[in-house]
Amino acid sequence: MLHPLQSAFHEHHGLQCGFCTPGMLMTALDFLRVNPSPSVSEVREALSAVLCRCTGYQNIVKAVMAAAETMRREQA
Repeated sequence: MLHPLQSAFHEHHGLQCGFCTPGMLMTALDFLRVNPSPSVSEVREALSAVLCRCTGYQNIVKAVMAAAETMRREQA
């Protein structure tokens, strides 16, 4: 079974070449533990240290936002 972040990256096409994927997932996981209800700008800031050369970050941000929602529902 995939973690909600992994599922969201798959569903929202946040995966391209795979170079940045481990860093994105680990950074997003830590960030969502601290901020479970982030804004888009907060997600962008949190992920800004992880370089992605393929996606332009749009689908990655969508994936993190979707995962945040799923993780909040699972916590309730």
